[in-house]
Amino acid sequence: MASTYRMVAYGSQGDAVRQLQGELNKHGYQLNEDGIFGKKTRSAVRDYQRKNNLRLDGIAGDETWGSLMAPAPAEPEAPPAPVAKPSAKTVRELEKLEKGYTPSADVTAALAYRDSIEALRPEAYKSVYGQQLAALYDDMTSREPFSYEPEEDTAFAQYARMYRQKGHAAMEDTMGQTAALTGGYASSYAETAGQQAYERYMQELMAMLPEFQEQAQKTYDRERQALREQYDLLDRQEKQQYDRWQDDLSAWERQYAQAQAQYDSAGQQDRKLYETALAHYRSMAQQEQKLSASGAEVDRGETTVSGGESLSSTAADSLYRAMGNYLKRGKTQEAAALLGQYSGRMTPVQRKRFEKLFTSHGQPAAL
Repeated sequence: MASTYRMVAYGSQGDAVRQLQGELNKHGYQLNEDGIFGKKTRSAVRDYQRKNNLRLDGIAGDETWGSLMAPAPAEPEAPPAPVAKPSAKTVRELEKLEKGYTPSADVTAALAYRDSIEALRPEAYKSVYGQQLAALYDDMTSREPFSYEPEEDTAFAQYARMYRQKGHAAMEDTMGQTAALTGGYASSYAETAGQQAYERYMQELMAMLPEFQEQAQKTYDRERQALREQYDLLDRQEKQQYDRWQDDLSAWERQYAQAQAQYDSAGQQDRKLYETALAHYRSMAQQEQKLSASGAEVDRGETTVSGGESLSSTAADSLYRAMGNYLKRGKTQEAAALLGQYSGRMTPVQRKRFEKLFTSHGQPAAL
């Protein structure tokens, strides 16, 4: 193919020289394509011949033309660039985290413990002495004001019967004595004397009336005071019972508030851990992607992931207290439901601990 080109040398002119200069320029030489084979063109030819192991004569003959006009060898294809992607472990963890926040066992166990305290809430207050107090109050407020009726006074009535009997006896004796003085004949004088003897006894009886009234007043006051003292005694017992209930309720409220605070704290810490883990794996994915694109070795983390994680000691403690609360109140179904929910994640030591808890309350532990 090269033999079809005209041989040119120093001093040659024309289109062949111009074509030679063009081909040399394609190989990096900067010649003026003027069609004149001068010193610069010859120097370029000689340099090209030297670099390509051709006969070094400065003449563009068949060999030089053949080299210049030969097609350029095809450049080898570059190997495919590695696919830039993070490791499988990072992708797996990131996908799981990007599904959204899921509370950990520490948080769900703290919530279970808080809810279990509801089982320990004191029942609504029920008064033991309420009916008795109400009855005594009615007795005190419904009493009639003090008034004295001698006919209704049993003690006075007994004295009245006795004095009347004595009065009648004195009247008869007086009348008998008076009749004896008049020869046994009844007279108005005898009747008057007998009546006077009777009235003396009646006067003595009436003289005692203020004493009986005073005694009745004292009895009335003692009964009123007795009612008041009985009411006050029951009222003190009622207040003591209510204070004990109030103390129990306050203790329960403190326990519930503490459990709520523990649950809130566990939730806040857990969410922070989630956000930290999400940011970590996002950053890890970007770094591994850059390393992969640059051809650096990336730990692909292809190891299989084990099943659910074991319960932490914190979660186990919360669940232990929660189940204990349910068992104390006889709510065995709630305790068994919690045990079934978490038993698959318990360690052997934790299982034994929960078995003892259920056994101590006479309940089987379904583990």
